[in-house]
Amino acid sequence: MSKGVNKSAMDFVSSKLYYLTNNFHESYMKVAIIIPTMNRPDFILRQFEFYEFMSSPHSIYILDSSNEENAEKLKEGIKKFKNFETTYQWAPPGKDCLYQLTPLIKEKYCVQIGDDDIVIPKTISECADFLEEHPDYGTCAGKQVDIRFRQEDYSKPYGLIEQQTLPLGRSVEDGNMLVRAKNFWSDPTFICFAVRRTETEKTIRNITKHFGLLEDMLEFLLLSILIISGKSKVLDKLGYVMQISGIRSFDHSLTANFSFISEKWSICEKGFSEIIQEKGVPEKESLKIIKWIFLIYLVYPYRFSTETGWLSVGQEESAPARRNLFKKLRYFISSKPLLKSIYYKFYPPSYVDRPESKYFNDFKIVKDFLESYL
Repeated sequence: MSKGVNKSAMDFVSSKLYYLTNNFHESYMKVAIIIPTMNRPDFILRQFEFYEFMSSPHSIYILDSSNEENAEKLKEGIKKFKNFETTYQWAPPGKDCLYQLTPLIKEKYCVQIGDDDIVIPKTISECADFLEEHPDYGTCAGKQVDIRFRQEDYSKPYGLIEQQTLPLGRSVEDGNMLVRAKNFWSDPTFICFAVRRTETEKTIRNITKHFGLLEDMLEFLLLSILIISGKSKVLDKLGYVMQISGIRSFDHSLTANFSFISEKWSICEKGFSEIIQEKGVPEKESLKIIKWIFLIYLVYPYRFSTETGWLSVGQEESAPARRNLFKKLRYFISSKPLLKSIYYKFYPPSYVDRPESKYFNDFKIVKDFLESYL
C-alpha cells in the first residue's frame, strides 16, 4: 500500500473521529432510507460501508431489480453489516415497484435516494425532527452537492473528486398550495430526495406503480404530490451528495410526444385528484388544478439536466464586470489573514471544499471516504 493510500485512509479516520465527536445526537430520530437499484451492487455496498462507518441508526430498504448474479452478490455483501436494520426486496425491472417496500417500513419518516448517492445521517434525522415539529411542512432536506470523479474513476464507486457544485436547494414555503406548486415548478429543486412522511410515500407509490421509474409521468406525480403535501424546507446544512456519472436521466417521450399522454393520463388524474380532494377541494376543481400544474410542468425546459451546465445549477448569473470586482476583492482579502478571518466570520464561503465553509466538515468526511479506498 502506497503512502498516498495510507494518507487517504488516515484522513478518513481523522474526519470520522471529528464527525462523531462534534455531531453526537442524543435523540437521533430514525428515518427509513429507501434505495431502488439495478445491477450495481458495488455502489449499494459502498453506501453500507459509509453508514457503518458513521454509526448511522437509520434502517435501509433495498428494492433490487438486478440480474441473478448481481442480486446474489448484493444479498451476500449486505450480510456483514449488523449495526443497522436492512430489508431486501427483489422486483422485476420496468415499473415502479417501490409500493412493495412501503408496507414494510416501520419508521414514520423516509427518504428515497439514488444507489450512487450518499446522505448525511445526522441531517436526515434533523429533517425528521423538523417535520415532527412543523406539521404544515410536507418535506425537509439538507443542501445537496453534486460531485464528479476524475475521468479514470468516472463511473466507479470510489475515486478522486475532480469537481463539486455549490450547495443546491431552496425552501418553498408559500402557504397556498397552488402558489407553492407554481413557485416550485417555475424553478424546481431536488425535492425527490427530501425526507417526507411514510404515509405520503405510500400514497405516491400506490399511483406511480403504474409507471416506469425513469418515466416523466412518475417525475411529475412524485414531485407535484410532494410539493402539495405541505411546505418544503431546506436546512442550511449539507444533507445529500449526488455522484454525477452520466447514467441517470428521465425518459421524456411522454411530454415530447403528446399522443402518449392519453394512455396514462387517466391513471395520473384519478390518483392525484383523490389526494387533492382530501384537502377539501371538490372533485371538479381538483381536476382543473391537476391540468394547471401539468401545464406548468410541460413548459419547464430543463428537466433537472445534470449534463448541460450542471455546475451552474442553482447559481445566479452576474455581470462580468461585477463578477471580476468580487473576484479581485476576494483575492485581496484572502491575502490578508486578519481580513480573511473577519470576512469569513460574517460571510462564510459556500464552496464546500474550503475549511471556512459551514458545509466543509460534512463534505470532507464524504470526500475522504470516497477517496480512502484508492
